[in-house]
Amino acid sequence: MASLILFLFLYLDYVSTFSSNTVVESEEYQFTNVNPKCEKIRIKMCADIQYNMTIYPNLLKHTKQEEAESDIEQLRKYEMLVNVQCSPDIKFFLCTIFTPVCTILNEPIPPCRHLCYSAKNGCETIMRKFGYPWPEIFDCEKLPHHKDAMCVGENNNNELDEDKSKNLDITQINELKEVKKLLECPHAMKVLGSHRHFLFIANQTLEQCSLPCHNDGLVPTFFTAHIRHYLKLWTGAWAVTCCVCCLFTIFTFLVDLKRYEFPERAILFMAFSYFMVSSVYMVGLVTGDQLSCATQSATKQPLGNENFWCSALALAHFYFSFAGSLWWLILCFSWFLVTTLKWGEVPVGQVFSSYFNAFAWLLPLFGVIFLIIFGGIDGDVFTGICSVGNLQPSFLFNFNVLPQILLIVAGLIFFSSGFVSILRIRSYIKCNRFVTNKFENAEASEKLGRIMLRITCFSLLYVLPMFVSSQRAVFGFTQQRDYCPITDQIELENQPGPLLFFLKYLANFTVGIACAVWTLNGKTVVIYGEFMSRLCMGKENNRGRPTRLPTRVH
Repeated sequence: MASLILFLFLYLDYVSTFSSNTVVESEEYQFTNVNPKCEKIRIKMCADIQYNMTIYPNLLKHTKQEEAESDIEQLRKYEMLVNVQCSPDIKFFLCTIFTPVCTILNEPIPPCRHLCYSAKNGCETIMRKFGYPWPEIFDCEKLPHHKDAMCVGENNNNELDEDKSKNLDITQINELKEVKKLLECPHAMKVLGSHRHFLFIANQTLEQCSLPCHNDGLVPTFFTAHIRHYLKLWTGAWAVTCCVCCLFTIFTFLVDLKRYEFPERAILFMAFSYFMVSSVYMVGLVTGDQLSCATQSATKQPLGNENFWCSALALAHFYFSFAGSLWWLILCFSWFLVTTLKWGEVPVGQVFSSYFNAFAWLLPLFGVIFLIIFGGIDGDVFTGICSVGNLQPSFLFNFNVLPQILLIVAGLIFFSSGFVSILRIRSYIKCNRFVTNKFENAEASEKLGRIMLRITCFSLLYVLPMFVSSQRAVFGFTQQRDYCPITDQIELENQPGPLLFFLKYLANFTVGIACAVWTLNGKTVVIYGEFMSRLCMGKENNRGRPTRLPTRVH
């Protein structure tokens, strides 16, 4: 009986002390193992906190440490907060949730409300910058106040109450001077592939880190899931449109290929190139992100050494995009030969055709070989394809920005020279006093005017989208490190808007559509009329073919 009274006295004395002061500020929580449910803390993250014994089930209803540790593995993003020390109480708070202190009581003691707010005030803003909301399971309002109930918390006089926490000055986050040094890749963004991956954030480089594909709720990339969904639909719709237009152009040329000589024949190869480019995007649309993101998330299993289909899509996209740009240069050069140097269309094809094909189809192969050796391929989180330089500014500049700008400038030089020459020819025809047939003179001038209008429209439909694409690439090259700021930056400058990406993907398909616009003329009607005549009646339509305009005026 005396022992029972002594036990009750000690118990009431302990409870009163614990309730009034919560936990002693400067001493560790060293409780005697008087409860048979107590067990030594084995979870690594909580191995060095102020107490070393815990009790289960905990506040999250985990029945044993292994179960709690497994849950911590799923919530590994909180380890980053512990590492950057965004709050001096974040680690202790998490451990009081997952490994509650063991006492003579049979129930786990919750953390105090002020301890929760201390951890939340220091770390919530950083979590939001990485796309992590403060978890509902850590709702501070549901935790007891240290003056009203028994709870675990640091007994200091500088605690933050709820009202102060709601109006916390975000400039406190900027006082974290060590964030840059301790910045780590979130678990959802880690790469499991054997090849090295880098993510550039401000002036920091995170190894084996990349943008996520599935974890929009955890790490939203640039835009909300709603905008990204419409961006993918937008890209898919224009890819299908471009594919149809390119097929129409290719079929139109093949129906009567002999009618088309250089410079027009270059448009056939441009249409084929952009047909392949649009096909790559259509594959990405159909497969979702199964090909481009197979090894990009640590939550997935890597497919062998690397994802073969991701590399295949990227190399095909690069090869045919580069080839299409080279055929634009060939178009302008052959236009220059015909208009300025007065070559005939047939001689241009006879002399330069093999050189043109070798130049346009072989040169991109060197870039492909270089990419295979040195890498530079990564997934596009918006379209489901892989391409070059999405997350690597150096590859973006060397394989996208620089070649595009050089080819556009060179093509415009040849085009401008030819345009000036044909203006002179038209002026000469109008002012030629030796032509007795004024109607013939007017018809020739009108044909030249139509040619000038068509070539100008086609050039604008090529140059303007390529200019937009180049500007976006330049923006990406110069500002890509600022897309994802370091965690102690609150306001973003030069953040890309959705319109920039909508225009970027539209620019990839406008050239293919422009090829179809070029073929829509009277000659196309004649070609399809003769084709249908041969197909349906088994004989050629003997309708006269339009006379070619001479390139040299005598």
